Order: sequence, then C-alpha cells, then structure tokens
Amino acid sequence: MSAQWLNNSSEWSARVAAAIEPVSQRLAKPENLRRLRLLLVALLAVWAVFALARIIWALVPTGGADAAVPAQVINPVTRSGPAQSAAQLDIDKMRSWHLFGKAGATAAPPPVEQKVATARDGIEEGARDTRLNLKLRGIVASTEDGLGHAIIEYQSKQAVYAVEDKLPVQGKVTLAKVMRDQVILDNRGTYERLKLFEKSALDNATVLNAPSKVAAEEASKRSIDKRNEREITQLANSYRERLYESPQTLAKVVNISAVREDGNLQGYRVSPGQESDQFTQLGFKSGDLVTGVNGVPLDNPANTMKLYTLLRSANEVVFELQRNGQPMTLSVSLDGTGQ
Repeated sequence: MSAQWLNNSSEWSARVAAAIEPVSQRLAKPENLRRLRLLLVALLAVWAVFALARIIWALVPTGGADAAVPAQVINPVTRSGPAQSAAQLDIDKMRSWHLFGKAGATAAPPPVEQKVATARDGIEEGARDTRLNLKLRGIVASTEDGLGHAIIEYQSKQAVYAVEDKLPVQGKVTLAKVMRDQVILDNRGTYERLKLFEKSALDNATVLNAPSKVAAEEASKRSIDKRNEREITQLANSYRERLYESPQTLAKVVNISAVREDGNLQGYRVSPGQESDQFTQLGFKSGDLVTGVNGVPLDNPANTMKLYTLLRSANEVVFELQRNGQPMTLSVSLDGTGQ
C-alpha cells in the first residue's frame, strides 16, 4: 500500500508541475512581472484605505449609544397626592403660632432710651463763682451733654474755646462744660462757674444816651440792604463756613458781649476785632446791639442753638439791631450769587 501511495503522489506532483509550468513561463516574462507588482501595490493601497476608514469610524462617537443610556437622577423629587398633603397640614396648629400677632393685642411700648452718664453730669452743682479775670461773651453752641463752644474774653482779647481746651490764665484751668447761660471751669480739680450775663461800659453808655421817641420812630424805618452786593455776599459766605469749621477764627472779625437789663437778656453787643475793615464792610458799627437774627430773638440763650442750626441752610441773614438806641435792620445775602 505504501508503494501505491508513492506512485499516486508522484503522479499528482507531475500533473501539478505540468499545470504550473505554463503560468511560471508567463510570469517569467518581464511585462508580466511588472503587472503583478502593480496588482500587489493596488491591493495594498486598497487594504490601507479600508484599515484607515475603520480606525476613523472607531474614534468618532455615535449619539445613539449615549441616548440609549438613561441619566442617573440624584435625589429624585417625590410628589405626594392632594389627599396626603391635606392630611399632614394642621390648620389649628398654624393658627396657634400667631404669625401676624394676636387680635386686639396692644403694641408693646418702645424701650426707654437710657441716657449715657458722662463725667460732666452734675459738675455745676456746688460750683462757686470764679474769681479769675475771665468774661463769658457768648455761647456759640451747646448740647445736652455739656459739649459745645464758648466765647471767653481775657485781657480784652476774645477767643472761642471748646470743652477740655485750656484757658489763657495762669495755672491748669480748662473749660469743663458748656451750658445755656454759663460755663463750668476746671481750676486744678475745683469746678467754678462763669456766667454769661455781665454789664459792660457800653451797656451803661446806652442807658445814658437814650434817644428821643421821635428819633426812635424815624430810626424804625431805617434799614441797610446789602443783598445786591456780590462782594458782601461772598464775604458773608466765608464767615458762615468759618462758623461751622473753625468758629474760634471769628474772634478776629467781631467781639461779642451779652447785654442785659433788669436781669433780662437783651441781645449781644458787637465791636470790631482785628479785621475791622471787614466788620465795617458788612454794615456793622461798633456798639451795635444785635437783638434778633432771621426772626429768632436773642433774648433767650437757648435760641442760639436754634439759630446755629438755622443758619446752616439759610439763603440770607437779616440782623435786627439797636444802633444808638434806634432799631434798624441789616440784610445780607448768603445764596452765593449776590442776587
């Protein structure tokens, strides 16, 4: 059987060789070899394009796969039906909360503001009249807690002092408290009183040189109107700014002293300071007695605080004067245009 299988194999080999021999002879030709190479290159190119296309399609995402996967919901919202909500809602309990207050209940009274105690409270009690050579000529501003400014004269020189300012006398003397009609001084730990009302030589001269009734009636018709003078308006505005920013500088313009008669305050006597030209330019004369400003009478020291607030926004200022015992008015504009 082995011999037969060998014979068959030889026969098949001869047949295959006979069949391949014509193909080998054809491929052996140069033009056939060139065609075969071209065919192989074409097949390789087609395979490369096909492989590249598969790679690209593998990288491009498709929407179908993502859309098919449902999104994961965190903390899903659960809704209960109307019957369940109504069962959980306790109306009576909500009414007991009194969200808008109880019917007929009265409002609680506002809390009473507690006044903050300061070191100045009550220091005027038991204070003695001072023997220092000082004169209180005016109160520029005072508050309930005793703070403020006062015009004090020493050796014929006036200046504006604030609380805790040292006074120009010898020793450690400071202004401790400013009140409506007096100030309290701290003289080396001892409190002393300096009152506002003091008669001056100008007060006595006014009484001795009182004018006749006819002259007073004629003077009542007199008035000085400087509202149309632009230069005066600018000057008056500058004084107002100094009043609220640095009131002590006004002592260079005018000296002020309180005037009283039979114990009652009549007003404030004015006389020029260092800037006497500007004092006269405004329309004042030495010895004028100012009895009112913008309808606010100066016969009450408490009105000085009211006037201090009023002048901050006033468009003009009208002084009511007594000049040589004769009433008159002096009007000055403050609107900045001079009208």
